[in-house]
Amino acid sequence: MQAIHLKKVIFFLFFFVTIPQLSRCLDNTVSLKNADSLYKIQNYGAAERIFERELTKLEHPSHIIFLKLAKINEQKGDYLRTLYYLNKSFETSPNDKILSKLYTIAQEHELKGYELNDFNFLILVYKTYSGFLVALMLVIGLYVFVVLIGKKYRNEYIPTSQKIILGVYLIGVWTLLNLPDKYHQGIINADHVILRKSPSAGAPVEYVINKGHRLNIIGGSDIWKRVFWEDQLLYVKQTDLWQVE
Repeated sequence: MQAIHLKKVIFFLFFFVTIPQLSRCLDNTVSLKNADSLYKIQNYGAAERIFERELTKLEHPSHIIFLKLAKINEQKGDYLRTLYYLNKSFETSPNDKILSKLYTIAQEHELKGYELNDFNFLILVYKTYSGFLVALMLVIGLYVFVVLIGKKYRNEYIPTSQKIILGVYLIGVWTLLNLPDKYHQGIINADHVILRKSPSAGAPVEYVINKGHRLNIIGGSDIWKRVFWEDQLLYVKQTDLWQVE
């Protein structure tokens, strides 16, 4: 009897938790279909408002939404938002076409930070193959760990060098897993933005740059972001750039 009551409680809990989520999901789907219809008939203003509203509700937006928003802003002549949404789309689904489009727009407006240099190329490769790379490294690390445990169980000698190599290897895997939390890109969103030597309003000014330039963000503190610009680590106020996740 108690089991029957327990099943009923679980069912009602599941029902009341799931139904609101399904309802929100359905609302999002209807809104996005409406936005797609408006986009197809080139009612870009209305489509843009719906897309942007839905972005605040979606946990994992499709890169297609970002591409459509980029196209809308390109039609409006807003190259800054076009670059931003193209970057967002690229972050979600990296591909060469978006990379080429970003570079073309950057050249037209004489913007820096969009070149495919060695650092950005390594980041691109990581983003494209990170899942496979990390999984492969974890499998190799687990295999080596099992081999060492087997040796210890059989009381075989394990050289210190092998333990050190395994430790360094695992640190490397941990670094790869945490790299997305430490590295981002950002687009300067205003003119006459100041890059300083340290995270302080009184720190020496190194550069003053205008909107549209893209910087590599490597951590930061409080209201400041640490950025890589002209081969230097500098600081910029986080309100002066749009961070691309």
